[in-house]
Amino acid sequence: MSKEKPPKIAMVVGATGATGQVLMKYLLECDRYSKVIVLHYRTTPWLDHPKVREIVLSLGQLKELETSSTVDALFCCLGTTIKKAGSKYEFARVDRDYVLALGQWAANHGQPSFHLISAYGADGGSMAFYMKVKGETEHGLKQMGLRSLSIYQPSLLHGERDEFRLMESVGYYVMSLLGSLPVSGLKVLRPTRIEALAKLMYQQSLLDVSGLQVLRPSDIAACE
Repeated sequence: MSKEKPPKIAMVVGATGATGQVLMKYLLECDRYSKVIVLHYRTTPWLDHPKVREIVLSLGQLKELETSSTVDALFCCLGTTIKKAGSKYEFARVDRDYVLALGQWAANHGQPSFHLISAYGADGGSMAFYMKVKGETEHGLKQMGLRSLSIYQPSLLHGERDEFRLMESVGYYVMSLLGSLPVSGLKVLRPTRIEALAKLMYQQSLLDVSGLQVLRPSDIAACE
């Protein structure tokens, strides 16, 4: 007779974003997760959900974060744009500095697994500022000695958002066209569905794997 697996506890940072919202749906509907800790700078729509414990805290105050529970999976769904952030400096502060601070907190507290949404083409040496920041973030996390680090590298994300992003809409049609061409290597340019990304993150968190895993567009597309 197989032994029943113990319930899991998740922490989600960036739960109100496009991917975070879909991920929350998976976690809250899953019997394996008994509690979902939502770390956010303001209250969220899940405040009164019986499985949710909400912690209202700015990421600049991470040193003050304490939780009596061991978190089995920490999902970092943070992500902004330079336009929304207001400057390259503020963009890097959210997409790199806050993420690295969260990773360091996880490492210091012995949290088992860390899940990061990055980008396909992330490279700390890139001339493109966005990819450079994503690459620096990945590199920093890899140096922290996390027990399990899953990095998800989607192509351009496509799905429902609370805000309209013109350049993403234009990029979606361009990359969809390029990705559909019968040319080797262009398939990775096909836009990544937000639903598929969230589903893979959820599924990956149930595997209890250790070490580094890098999930690329083809891995994410397999969840569609």
